[in-house]
Formats: sequence, structure tokens, C-alpha cells
Amino acid sequence: MNQILHRVTSVCLYTYMLKASVPFGNYLFAKYYFLKVLIFYLTLPINLIEGTLRYGGLGGFSGLLIFFVLFAGVVRNPKVPYFVRFNACQALLLNISLLIITYILGIFSLPLPSLISIIFIASFSIFIFSVFQCIYGVEPEIPLISKSVRMQI
Repeated sequence: MNQILHRVTSVCLYTYMLKASVPFGNYLFAKYYFLKVLIFYLTLPINLIEGTLRYGGLGGFSGLLIFFVLFAGVVRNPKVPYFVRFNACQALLLNISLLIITYILGIFSLPLPSLISIIFIASFSIFIFSVFQCIYGVEPEIPLISKSVRMQI
């Protein structure tokens, strides 16, 4: 029973990364409405947490608070099982990489719908892969990210 809780927790951690990829999916959401509904329900828990913190008085710092809580409370906590720590750190690094891509695209302001859609499809594919690996109880191996996660933990 305890291992099932670790797997479910690890799956929920990847919704934080999926929420960061939502702005890249706007072109696909306009074409495929079912995808928008699917992403809405998948990111609902993290949206509720961020919304509660945002309207609870933190404003725009709710995402930053969630990041620090996950990093300090889960990734750096030796009492948390390694499997959960690994997946939390990997989800945070994927989230950071998506934020960096967002800033780079914002600087160059290149409205390339195909490139932006490819970024969303890649992040959604990573999400699906990571979820299935977590359900099976295996650490998801994502090139470059998993290696840096192991160095951090």
C-alpha cells in the first residue's frame, strides 16, 4: 500500500511540469477541443493549489512558493523515499526547462506555431512517458534531465 502511494504521488508531481507546458498548446487547443479538456482535467489539482495560494494573498508568487515547497520539502528531504524525490526533482527540472524556453521565445518573439506546437507535443509526450513509468514503479529515464537529477539528489 505504501508503494502505491509513492507511485501516485510521483504521478501527481508531473502535473506541475504539464501546467508549465499549457501556453505552448494554445494552437493545438484551438484545433482540438478535446485536448484542451484533457489538459484541464489533468492539471486541475495543481491549478486548484495555485489558485488557492494566489487568491489567498500571495498573488503571483504562488508558483514560486510551490516550487520552493517541492524543492525544499520533497527533493532535499532525506525522509522522503528516493523514488518520490527523484520524480519531484525531474518534474522541477522539466518545469525550469520549459520556463527557459518560454523566456527565449519571448525575447526573440518568433510566432512559429509549428515550433511551439512541437514543444507542447514533446512535453506532453514526456508527461505520458513519465506517468506510465511511475505507475510501473520505474524511474523515468529522460536524456540529460535524469543524469542531472541523480547528481542533485
